Amino acid sequence: MARGNSTLPICFFKIILQTNLQTIKIPNKFTRSHGVGLPNPMFIKPPDGTKWKVFWKNINGEIWFQKGWKIFTQNYSLQHGCLVVFKYKEGSSELDVIILGQHAVEIDYDSSRDTSNDEDENLDHRDDEPVETLNVDDSDDESIEILNEWHKEKKPRQKSPLASPRPHKKVRGDIEKNSQRSTSLNKPKEYRAREVAEEFISNNPFFIISIKPANLVANVLIVPNLKGAIENENTNVMVQIGERSWNLKLLRSYSDRDKRRFSAGWSMFAKESGLQPGDVCVFELMNKEDLVFKVHVFKRTVNVSLSV
Repeated sequence: MARGNSTLPICFFKIILQTNLQTIKIPNKFTRSHGVGLPNPMFIKPPDGTKWKVFWKNINGEIWFQKGWKIFTQNYSLQHGCLVVFKYKEGSSELDVIILGQHAVEIDYDSSRDTSNDEDENLDHRDDEPVETLNVDDSDDESIEILNEWHKEKKPRQKSPLASPRPHKKVRGDIEKNSQRSTSLNKPKEYRAREVAEEFISNNPFFIISIKPANLVANVLIVPNLKGAIENENTNVMVQIGERSWNLKLLRSYSDRDKRRFSAGWSMFAKESGLQPGDVCVFELMNKEDLVFKVHVFKRTVNVSLSV
């Protein structure tokens, strides 16, 4: 390994634990070698082209990512057992990262994040205040190695979390119950959303969205292109939960022409319906002429639908 060549990027990885989802310590070996003069804030750059502003704090000679780190982990749905690989070039203010999921495979960034912030690289982190007092067990630091090769094949030692199976209640549409079921118009990547997609039964077109923190801040939600279900380029739709209804704008996505977005009216719907990060929503197209969606909300901690 050519450690003397300063032109090579410096790489390190961090195993994501429950204890470092809000603040995380950079490996001490990296801090000793490159901590002097490290810009503050830094910008984390995943392969999807976004930038995430993260501020760090020096605590007893250790560098901790604080303000902005929580938003980054929430937006990509990082969980215990995920792995983040960082690549840093001396003198830069940016850290390129790749994210490996719990199954040691790189995540699909497009389906794991909210693309409504693509045009604003510096996200607002007002709700993510710095942590002044830290009492965090960062025991994973012993498994960290500084790497000078971005794609060096080394498998980190980590425990594979075993997810206990949870029963899901099958939800059926309001029309015929026993005829051929429709399939989801999208293929969600999140584990829980996939479970909902497999269990949901309907004759109507539907798609599934896993709600992330950024979806509740911006007045926009990226959705599938709905080809074959709704052909209008830009139109108005109605979404319903129980007896309540909301009017939304459905427009072509400005960041991906193969997708669409709920625009005007989305933030009001999200607030008034009580959506929270981690909820899974099924949008079922009940009426193709009037463009009415029935929304089934599977709460983060409750496996029942709130659509009725």
